[in-house]
Amino acid sequence: MRTAHARRSARPMPSPDQEDSVVDFNDASLYLPLAQTVFTICACATVSVLACWLSPSGSVPAVRTLALCCATGGLLMRTPVRLGKAHGITVVFGALQLAVPLYLGTLVVSQLVHTCSLDARPAPSWRHVVFHSAVLAMVFSGFMRARAPLDETDMPFIITLVALLVIAMIPPPAVALVGPLCESVTLFEAADRVVRAFSFAMLYCVTVYASTRTRGSPFSYTPTVFFRSASASIWVGGAMLWWLPLAAAQCAIIMHARAVYNNAPRKNEYKKVETASLTDDEDVEANLGDLEPKLADPVAEQNRLLNEKPIYAEDAPSAHSKLIDLSMTAPQPEPTAVGHEPIGQLAFQQVTLSSENSIETVHRDAFEASVAKAMAMEEEGSH
Repeated sequence: MRTAHARRSARPMPSPDQEDSVVDFNDASLYLPLAQTVFTICACATVSVLACWLSPSGSVPAVRTLALCCATGGLLMRTPVRLGKAHGITVVFGALQLAVPLYLGTLVVSQLVHTCSLDARPAPSWRHVVFHSAVLAMVFSGFMRARAPLDETDMPFIITLVALLVIAMIPPPAVALVGPLCESVTLFEAADRVVRAFSFAMLYCVTVYASTRTRGSPFSYTPTVFFRSASASIWVGGAMLWWLPLAAAQCAIIMHARAVYNNAPRKNEYKKVETASLTDDEDVEANLGDLEPKLADPVAEQNRLLNEKPIYAEDAPSAHSKLIDLSMTAPQPEPTAVGHEPIGQLAFQQVTLSSENSIETVHRDAFEASVAKAMAMEEEGSH
């Protein structure tokens, strides 16, 4: 056992592919699983009708019909249909596969409504009003999701869940030997079931594509997409026939909302920094004509360049500009000489801070001292 576990642990993990995190909605082959899912659900609806038609009257087991539908859905949705390598099929197909169990679950629940009844004739009841009111609430939640498919809100899901709880507590009146898994229906009712399955599949798939983000985890986001898509499309299974055009309207709204979201600017997007198109070297090469000498005489050209205004001094104030209005200022008194008293035995010469001659004297004395020191060092070297 330990050796087998060690071999399994030593197996190299598959390298993550780009399609596991990026969904390329511009690739047409990405939408092949949508057609595959719609075809599979319509096939399950057709199988449920044919299984009841081909059985003898009065001996249609619902379990056999359900088993045939499950086998059909499992075989057709085992792997996604691929054409090339479209990034994102793995992400989208994980949520599309759950459409088949969801549809078969609605058939099972519809069949369970009529199991414990002995009345073979439908009778009018106020519970029909409750049922259709709950379906209208689910339609409203579906349009709420269609307006903003990527919003992080659970309000449409909560509305659908409450409506389903109401239907479960107050179901419509049951009729014996009636249900989608054991009733041999007429041709019109069979067409109604197939059209209803097509509408449900299209609405569910469109919601899945609209609720999937361009970048995300391939597995952790699948349950969220499934619950949002299921709550937005499950109303088709209980709606009246003339309500089904609302599914097309909901698909149009959700596709428009997703297109507007893709074209809208991002709120947290950084602004682009404008940079110079040319570097310093390119600027110099572009302005080589300005660097050529204007005069043939080198001395005259040098004097011309020295007299030109510097390039970076264009914005600087000129020497003749009047920075301070001296007429508005009060006259300042002339500085007076400040004397220094001698300290101890040393006598210092009085220095005036405002005199310019004192600075020249200091420089001249320092120069004479350095000359004298140099001459003394030469005499010592000669000896």
